Amino acid sequence: MEISGLLEKWGRLVKRGEIATYSIESGEMRMRKVADGPTYSVRRIYVEPACGCHLEIDERRDFEENKVSYSIYRKTLCPQHQA
Repeated sequence: MEISGLLEKWGRLVKRGEIATYSIESGEMRMRKVADGPTYSVRRIYVEPACGCHLEIDERRDFEENKVSYSIYRKTLCPQHQA
């Protein structure tokens, strides 16, 4: 998965079954709700490591199907990580 590969470049991603924990080595992570409905919610996760890369991930929670999915909304890589 492209998201996992990017996150592992900047920090530590640990997967245990269906749960993943991520810690960034240096930089900032933020989150905000971008959409909300009776059967779903969407949160945007901003990952900004110290190298200058920028990643925005949308987390969509579907309450009817009891499913969580992730997709890249925006990605900008620094010169170091473009290779």
